[in-house]
Amino acid sequence: MDLSYLTFIHHPIASLAFFALIMAFLSLWIHKRAWLWGSFLVISFAFAFYAKLIDFKIFIALFFLGGAHLMLLTEIKGWARIAAAAIAFVFSIALMGHFFPGFHNWKLMEGVQVSHNAYPYTLYLNYDKPFVGFFPLAFTIPLLYSRFHTRNIAIKAFTLSILGVLVMMVLALYLHVVDIDLKFPHSWLIFLIANLFFVTIPEEAFFRGFLQREIHDYLHTKWSGAFSIIVVSLLFAGLHYAFVKDLNYISLAFIASLIYGTVYHLTRSIESSIFCHYLFNIIHFFCFTYPALK
Repeated sequence: MDLSYLTFIHHPIASLAFFALIMAFLSLWIHKRAWLWGSFLVISFAFAFYAKLIDFKIFIALFFLGGAHLMLLTEIKGWARIAAAAIAFVFSIALMGHFFPGFHNWKLMEGVQVSHNAYPYTLYLNYDKPFVGFFPLAFTIPLLYSRFHTRNIAIKAFTLSILGVLVMMVLALYLHVVDIDLKFPHSWLIFLIANLFFVTIPEEAFFRGFLQREIHDYLHTKWSGAFSIIVVSLLFAGLHYAFVKDLNYISLAFIASLIYGTVYHLTRSIESSIFCHYLFNIIHFFCFTYPALK
């Protein structure tokens, strides 16, 4: 089943549900106020209910996930903080793995051969996974707040990201995970949108902005930065096993996470790791075998 952009016209309510969710994400950087992002979420929920993308069971997961991150916003310490982080972690993994009932994610493509001799590609617009990153961004992750701050971070982030992406490209070719494959697939536009808002931003907010930061801050030792990056990267690589069951692919996912985590650690900016991750995904999609060689 290949992608048809007419699908969004034929299913306008479902399309509006995801559009409102995207606007909720964007509002965090435009004007980070609960009444604004909350309004977009309510609108998105209403459309999603009508389009049968969700049912009432989802609010069990969102209640515990949002409540845990709201607790982490406070100054709780010790076992109370570990408990809140553990609740956030468990519900996030359940949502990323699509294990929690009540979500009916929208399949747009199935079994499409994007590249020659590659694994077939299936594309969903997931309604569950975005929330693993949304709540950390809304409650606990500091965002860039001024042009001066953005300019200072951008130079370092751009330099580190270019170096990191070059390393990953060379390793991917060396490990025979991909071949060079310049292309402009029909699905490019929806890929760019879906990958940014429903993959890259949620993953970086969860893995780096929440998990890596919590481990680092809890240990608070000389080596806690490196330790948190390695632990999170092991988890990141392990979860990617569900997509491609290949040791070289998993190794590359581990190295990629090391790079994203290092970029985040050195810049103290979630936008930096989002940029690095998204840049690599774009280059991978347009210039190399996607998602990976069989």
